[in-house]
Amino acid sequence: MKQSAYLGLDVGGTSAKAGVFDGQGQLLAMSHRSYHPQASADGHVEIPIETIYEAAREAAVSAIRESSARIAALSISSQGQTFVSLNESDEPLHPAIVWYDARASEQAKRLTHTLQSPDIREAVPMADAIATGPKIMWLHEHFPALMARAKRYLLLPDYFSYRLTGRPVTDPCTASSTGLYAEDAPDYCGAALAAAGINKSEVAEIQISGQPIGTVLSKSAEQWNLDTQTLVVTGTNDQYAGAIGAGNCQTGIVTVTTGTCLALVTLAEHLPQPLPAGVFGGRFPIRRYQFALAFAKTAGVVLEWFKRELGAGQSLADLDAMASQVPVGSRGIVMLPHFDGMISPLPVPNARGAFLNLSLHHTRADLYRSILESLGYTLGENLDLLRRCGFPIESVRSIGGGAKSNVLSQIMADVTGFSIERPAIVESALLGAASIAAVGGGAFSSIEECSAALYNRERVFAPDADRHALYEKLLANYIGLYGHIYNSRM
Repeated sequence: MKQSAYLGLDVGGTSAKAGVFDGQGQLLAMSHRSYHPQASADGHVEIPIETIYEAAREAAVSAIRESSARIAALSISSQGQTFVSLNESDEPLHPAIVWYDARASEQAKRLTHTLQSPDIREAVPMADAIATGPKIMWLHEHFPALMARAKRYLLLPDYFSYRLTGRPVTDPCTASSTGLYAEDAPDYCGAALAAAGINKSEVAEIQISGQPIGTVLSKSAEQWNLDTQTLVVTGTNDQYAGAIGAGNCQTGIVTVTTGTCLALVTLAEHLPQPLPAGVFGGRFPIRRYQFALAFAKTAGVVLEWFKRELGAGQSLADLDAMASQVPVGSRGIVMLPHFDGMISPLPVPNARGAFLNLSLHHTRADLYRSILESLGYTLGENLDLLRRCGFPIESVRSIGGGAKSNVLSQIMADVTGFSIERPAIVESALLGAASIAAVGGGAFSSIEECSAALYNRERVFAPDADRHALYEKLLANYIGLYGHIYNSRM
């Protein structure tokens, strides 16, 4: 008889990953498939929805086969905002529009203005340029004939649950990314739906994380190497799934994800008010907590950009080895990693990346280390921001692809002065999604219990006092430089 296990899917910005875990949180098998959204010069970012779906399916099939396990339940960790419109035959009307596509700034302003009306008697959501609702408005305004055929607007987890079970379901955290749902509200905001020209029947049902959606349809079961008894469970946003997988289930813990973006998550029973611009808050999947989220839009994606464009065929591991030989401060180079704007600690949408203080003696290794140091500075200034908001910080846990780098982990420790803890499972969003699946399948009584039970630490990177003293000065210089450069854009 096959071992019973849980499948976590993490559908990210540049790849889909699948991990199969046993009931004790041990990784039995993992697989991933990459894809590459296309970005236009005017900031539109798109990818065919079938490309994402097939990447996730192939990764899942590979991991399930390698594990030789029977999947009792699965759940999905996914980015917010990213969505596709379907016609009455469930065919996509356009490529999926990726979360950081910011084409809909004018529509977001109009939606926000409409929702400020004193006549509205319900909780109203926050809408910005990357929210789903304004992008749907943009599509209707630019392609009215095409969008007249739209019958469903589905985010990634909704789309997957719809194809797997026949029910489009999303969780409150993901629904909050649409600009159509207000935190802790019983349902979508009717005024927001009306202003965006959307019927409630056209969006996914909202259901809290860890609740069963249904079993897998026979056709999908065959395609995914599952069976028709496999339970699909409502998941959550990737940042919160990652926090759950890293044992971030109480106050005092900060998880920092270094993936496409760099994101910090910490918990509180009650968020301080008001939160500063650039820090976002909402209800966490562990319902007695709220989360605070600070993030930089571009982090690991900058490392991938450097490898592709300037790496001369070297791997990230090769570049790490070179950077480890470069002294603190990258021999004078200061790198600004804000290739697509800055969110926190200070929102500067028009900020752009730069290498500063270059001279003819600098090398590829110097340039690459300066990127790693810029990510350390980004972490440092955002930890300071969270502390100024009143959040206690007792433990910093690094997850995501960047956590695999010993060089980056040590730089983060040296810059911040905090020990950086690396979990045994750095792809914590996979474990988080599998944990949620296990809760939905009845193996644990709550997400909080499961998160604490399955977390294990692999290594701690302790800060070096001398290097930290140097980095305190370099961090102040970094902040001063971008403040001077971006001042005209603020």
